[in-house]
Amino acid sequence: MRITKDMKMADVIQMNYMLIPVIYRFGINLGFGDKTVKEICDETNIDLNFFLQLVNTYHDKDYFPKEELQSIPSKDIVAYLKMTHSSYLNEKLTEIEDLIESLQHAEAEDEKYILLIRNFYEGYKNELTEHIMHEEEVVFPYVLAVEEICNTGLISDRNRKIYESFSISRYQDAHDDVEEKLMDLKTIMIKYLTPPLNTSLYHKIIQLLFMLEQDLNYHSRIEDKVLIPKMISMEKNVTELI
Repeated sequence: MRITKDMKMADVIQMNYMLIPVIYRFGINLGFGDKTVKEICDETNIDLNFFLQLVNTYHDKDYFPKEELQSIPSKDIVAYLKMTHSSYLNEKLTEIEDLIESLQHAEAEDEKYILLIRNFYEGYKNELTEHIMHEEEVVFPYVLAVEEICNTGLISDRNRKIYESFSISRYQDAHDDVEEKLMDLKTIMIKYLTPPLNTSLYHKIIQLLFMLEQDLNYHSRIEDKVLIPKMISMEKNVTELI
């Protein structure tokens, strides 16, 4: 069932509670009463079309309106991706890390297995953090500079410097698949490690890893299928101006 503008936001959550973090990234908090999706977006100055396209993308894995999403201003897409990054760094990664630490400090657990999980997770966390910081410091400023050039038809010294120092095609070639290492961690925990005595905590960690993986897949799809093609097209316009 597709989410529409006239649905009550509360009903959207009831239909798919996994959309709570997605909605929160738009700056929408719970407690919206019986207001509709359109009413909430109007009140919070959120682009209704972008909101609907995005929540339906997360709601239905077979739904991906690439053309519609590419029509959204890059600044709005970048703003959402930045909020997603903040969620990863400040919430999801920390939550998993805290649970692993709790598992490590539990009595009568095999420390060498727990330490292996912790070390592998630390490696993954560092790789994901590095990937995120590269996007925040290099990729997103480039995207915004290219969009500004295309919108104004003018190239400031700052935007020229940013444009000449990077290319989205290089990013496309070097776009690390950080999900692969996360899959390796899940595989180790599911197939090869003897479960600890605290199985409920262990299962909770695995569940959170699956949820993080799913979220990252959606995040990467927006970058790979929307932002990168959009930038490749814009780069051609900028080349004509230079």
